[in-house]
Amino acid sequence: MGQYALISQSSGTRAWLMGRTVLRIVLALGCVVPPLMLLVPAVGRLVADPAWLLLAAVVKLGLIVGVYAAYVTWVEKRAPGELSWRGAGREWCAGLALGVCLFAVVVGALAAAGAYRITGSSGWQVVAAALPGLLVAALYEELIFRAVVFRLLEETFGSWLALGVSALVFGLLHLGSEGAGPLGALAIAIEAGLLLGAAFMLTRRLWLCTAIHLGWNAAQGAVFSAAVSGHAHKGMFQAAFSGPDWLTGGSFGPEASVVAVLLCAACALLVLRRCAAAGRVVPPRWRRLF
Repeated sequence: MGQYALISQSSGTRAWLMGRTVLRIVLALGCVVPPLMLLVPAVGRLVADPAWLLLAAVVKLGLIVGVYAAYVTWVEKRAPGELSWRGAGREWCAGLALGVCLFAVVVGALAAAGAYRITGSSGWQVVAAALPGLLVAALYEELIFRAVVFRLLEETFGSWLALGVSALVFGLLHLGSEGAGPLGALAIAIEAGLLLGAAFMLTRRLWLCTAIHLGWNAAQGAVFSAAVSGHAHKGMFQAAFSGPDWLTGGSFGPEASVVAVLLCAACALLVLRRCAAAGRVVPPRWRRLF
């Protein structure tokens, strides 16, 4: 009888925690997303001169950080530790290097297989012009999916379930991209969702995962002229892709390539192993209650 009561109490607690978590995520997204969807494009319209792109990007980044910090401070009533500058420089450098190197390995593998060929060069200025926009997009996506969705899910359901669910959602939201399809969405969920979620788990800050995201996208689109999640880019190296979609990623880009999926999945597993060794894995809340 006592055991049955305990099981019933535990099940009721799980249901209550689940509902509470969903409401918290909806509240967080409601506080953060609408203001940014209004303010960030407005800055782009006001500062449309290409000569002021860097200033516009700085203002946009400030808005993204400021709106999130305001939500955490006023609604969650805590200090936004995920925005802490402690170790930020080290995490930025490591993340950028990892993101660039990972995609360079993908391009190298495709070139070795005859699926990627450089046909010309547009100059380094193309990279410099693309970086501000790529940085804004990377920080925004990491804030939403890692600092909000993953973090709040993890508080209730633990690290593993939160990682799987947030990765799946991240992949599903790419379904509408050019050439994505179910396989492209699954590829994004595995390589980006898992790797970037693992990077956030390891540091509990936004800088490492954002830097990996930026480094990968910058190398992909701004350097090697590959499509980024279905969006065509003209990068520093003009290039031509050839071969089956499972190898090149097709019109979606090399993110949907089996090479990228396997490489990033392996890297994610290494980071997750380090998370486990460092005690960064959070158990479900009901295990902490009972």
